Amino acid sequence: MLTRQSGSRRGDGGVELRDFTRGVSFEAVDAPLMVVDTGLVIRDVNRAFLDATERCPGDLVDVPLTEAFPDNPADGRSTSGRQVRLAFEAVFERVDRYQMPMFRHDIPGAGGDRATFVRRHWTSVTTRLQDRSGRVIGAVCHAEDVTSVAEALAASSPSGLRLDAESWSHLLTALAREARGHARAARTAEQLLVALDSRVVIEEAKGFIAARSGIGVDEAFARLRQHARSTNSRLQETARAVIERGLAL
Repeated sequence: MLTRQSGSRRGDGGVELRDFTRGVSFEAVDAPLMVVDTGLVIRDVNRAFLDATERCPGDLVDVPLTEAFPDNPADGRSTSGRQVRLAFEAVFERVDRYQMPMFRHDIPGAGGDRATFVRRHWTSVTTRLQDRSGRVIGAVCHAEDVTSVAEALAASSPSGLRLDAESWSHLLTALAREARGHARAARTAEQLLVALDSRVVIEEAKGFIAARSGIGVDEAFARLRQHARSTNSRLQETARAVIERGLAL
C-alpha cells in the first residue's frame, strides 16, 4: 500500500488524488509507471511508460483509461481491456496489490494512431494508493512490455518449462528488462564511438590550424568554434572542412 502527501489533483467525482509523481524517482525510474484515479482516468505517466507505449503526455494524461488504450477492433475476441479495468477495480475495492500474468493487449500505433494497432504482450502489477486517512484515491500500475521475450519463447516452444503464472510473469519481466538493458548499453557504446570520432577530428583540425597560422591550439580551437557558430554549423563539420577541404581559418 502506498501513500503520498505532496501536491494534489482531483479525479472523477471529486476524488482527490494526491500527486506523488513530482518526485525525481517517479520520472527517473526505468520501470514504466501509470497513475490512475478511481474514475479510471489516467493522471500521470513517467518517461519509461511513454517510451513503452510510444506516446506523448498529451495522448494519455487526463484521458480515460479505456479511451487511451482501447481494445483492438480487429480482434473481436479480445477481453484484455476489461481485464485491465478489473485489475484496477480490484485494488480499489478488495486488495492492496493485483498482479496480472502475461496478457496480450494491442495498442494504437505510434502517436496513438488508431488506424493501426501494434501487437503487444504485457505483465503488470497494480498497487493501491491511499491518503493518510486510508481513503482510496487511485492506483499506480507498473506495466512491462514483454512482447519480444514472449514471442521468442513461443517460437522456441519451451515445452519442458513448467512454471506457475506468477513465476512465469516474473521470468518474462526479468528477461524483457535485461534485453532492454543490453539495447541501452549498445546505444551508449555507439554514442561513445561517435563522440570519440568527433573528438579526434576536432583535435586534428586544431593542429592543422595551429601549424598553418603559427598560433597556439587554444587560439586555433577558438577560431574553429567561432567559424562554426557564425555559419550555424556543427563543430565536427567545420573541423572536417578544415582537414578534408583545406578550409582556412
